[in-house]
Amino acid sequence: MQLEEARQIIDRVNMELVPLIEQRMDAVVEVTRYKREHGLPVYDEAREQAVFDKVSARVQNRDYEESVRKVFQAIMDVAKEYEESHL
Repeated sequence: MQLEEARQIIDRVNMELVPLIEQRMDAVVEVTRYKREHGLPVYDEAREQAVFDKVSARVQNRDYEESVRKVFQAIMDVAKEYEESHL
């Protein structure tokens, strides 16, 4: 595969990810509302571990597992920042 082909794949996947990330953030907004109404904290260690476990189980190429976990950690960190700013 040539460099330009690989970059085109990355660009295509990025465009597919954008609406999925927006859907996830829409759900984060709902979680934030619930937590605000019920006085719950932003950080839920058990939930975060459950997300990691589910994500790790879906990784097919084990060489990517740590990288995928880091991506999801970043996604969850952004979500927690959003929650904190809206609680």
